[in-house]
Order: sequence, then C-alpha cells, then structure tokens
Amino acid sequence: MINFRFHLISLVAVFLALGVGVAAGASFVNRATVESLQGRVEDLDGAYRDRGAELDALGRTLGSSDEQAAALAAPGREALADTLTTQPVALVVSDGVPAELLNAVRSSLSAAGAAEPTVVRLLPAVGLEDAPLANRVRAALQLPDGDATATRRRVNAGLGAALAALSGPDPLSGATTPSSTVPPAGADPTVPTDVTSALRYLSVLDEQGVISVESSAGITLEAFGGGSGVRYLEILSPTDQVSTTLTMIPLAQSVAGWAPAVMTVAAAIPQRGEGAAPTTTTATEPTSDALVELRRGKDATRLSTVDDLQEAFGRIAAVYAIAEQQQRGTVGQYGTGTGASAPFPTVPAG
Repeated sequence: MINFRFHLISLVAVFLALGVGVAAGASFVNRATVESLQGRVEDLDGAYRDRGAELDALGRTLGSSDEQAAALAAPGREALADTLTTQPVALVVSDGVPAELLNAVRSSLSAAGAAEPTVVRLLPAVGLEDAPLANRVRAALQLPDGDATATRRRVNAGLGAALAALSGPDPLSGATTPSSTVPPAGADPTVPTDVTSALRYLSVLDEQGVISVESSAGITLEAFGGGSGVRYLEILSPTDQVSTTLTMIPLAQSVAGWAPAVMTVAAAIPQRGEGAAPTTTTATEPTSDALVELRRGKDATRLSTVDDLQEAFGRIAAVYAIAEQQQRGTVGQYGTGTGASAPFPTVPAG
C-alpha cells in the first residue's frame, strides 16, 4: 500500500526536477540569447525615441504653420486686405453650424474688406417632413400637390433660383441673371425669376420657419448687395442639422444652374480638440463626399469648392475663390482633398 509520505516525496522530487530544469534553461537562454534580445530592445527603444522627437518637431512645425496662417488671415494683413472691398457676400448655412466657425469666416471676410454678410440659415424644417407644414408651404408658394420629397425638391429649386435672381450681373456676360433671361421651355412656373418674386419666395419660407434670413436690412435687395453682384458662400460642417445630401448640395446646384460663378461651397472637418497636437488633414481625415460629388461633371464648371474651411488656409482659399469669381468670372476646386485642382486660386491682383 502506498502511503501519503510516498506521494509527498514524489511531488517534491517532481518540483525539484522542474526547478533544476528551469534554472538550467534560464542559464542557457541568458548565455545564448538574452544579450541579443536586449540589443534588439535597445534598438527599438532608440528608434521609438527618434520617431517621437520627429513627431514632436512636426507638431511644432504644423502649429507654427497654423499660427502663421491665422496671422495671414487676420484683419489688416496683406494676404486678404482689399480682396473683397467692393464685393457683397452672403453666407448660406445650416442650423447647427458651429458659432466659432461662422465667426472665423466672418472675420476673414471682414479682413478682406467685405461688409457684414447676410446669412441665409436653413432650418431643420426645410426637410418638410411635417405634413401640415408642407401643406402650408405648398399653399403659400402655390406649389402643386405632392409628397414631402417632391415638395422639398421644388422648394430647393425655387430657393436656389431666388438666390440666383438676387445675385445681380452675370460675371461672364454682364447681364442680370436670371431675371433678364427667359426661363427655359418647360421650366417650373412657381420658380422665381426676378427680384420681386425672389424676395417674396424668401419671405414665405422665412415666415413658415423653413429658413431664417439674418440681416439688419431685412429681406430686401439691399441685404443681397442691392443688385450689385452678391456672391454666396455655402458652409458645410459636421454638426449641420440639415441634410447635406438632400438639401445643401441640391441648393448649391440650383443656384449654380441658374447663375454660374456666384456660388462657393466650403466644407469644414472636425476641429482638433483644445490642446491637441496639430496634424496634417490629408492623411487622417476624410475628404467631404459632398465636395467630391460637386467636383464631378457640370457642377465643377459652375461653382467653386474649398476644403478645410475650419483652417485659416481654407478660409483664405474661400476668399480668393470669391474674388476669382468677381474679377474673372471663373470657378475652381481648391484644397488638398480628392478632386481639388490646387491648394489656392491664383492670388487676385487687388
């Protein structure tokens, strides 16, 4: 019979053998590979420290670039000074656009010499998903019956035509667009084609809570430059409360379809958090799909687009794009994202 003492001795012998084996193996590894492994760890540590130093230097460089760009876009600096002195500008934004972004754009426009811009703010109700509201809008604008989608499309088309009608002289021909032209055959008769009907259209949408026209002059021609050729800057941001695909992009296309070279669409990406290290935008942040869409086909010949409006360089590019439309009647696609033709337009000659 095998007793407990026998088991205990056997277990002790087993663990003793394991201990001797581990000690011997460790001794062998120490002699054969530990020095090699230690060398590799030291090499990796050195490389890691080198990369860290390079990233710190890159962050300082990008931070300095941000500061320099912000200084260039500041009031009184030559980068923007007098660029838009005689050019009225109106902003087309969605409810939800960050106040700090809107203020930064206003600051850049002011630095360029532009007067305080009128803001056409699209409210969430512009989607017309509320049936009673859609019915009231259809009645006020004398639109034909239809579902929410059809009504939204008609309102978008009409709003675009109204803004175009208020844009003043065509930069390409000098003719007033579109009020001096005959609407194309089969055009929607509810679409405004002159200043009077355009102002009424805006007033109805404002009264119904679909848009808000923010101007000290009210909803008047003076709010849109008095017929002297207002240009529109539509801002797209990640916090917009109105659909980019269903509303903002079709609106820009409608304006550009009636009046080419009066619309610039600029997109902002999420801003870096406070204290976050500066990073490049092209490697880690996606280009707006909306801008990519506008940079294809006929839209690219009718309106301008700009990346990175949240950055000072993006705001400078937006100002130059507006000036390019004013001075040359041409458009372009600017920034660092997909479909951009250049970071900036050619600097206007004052």
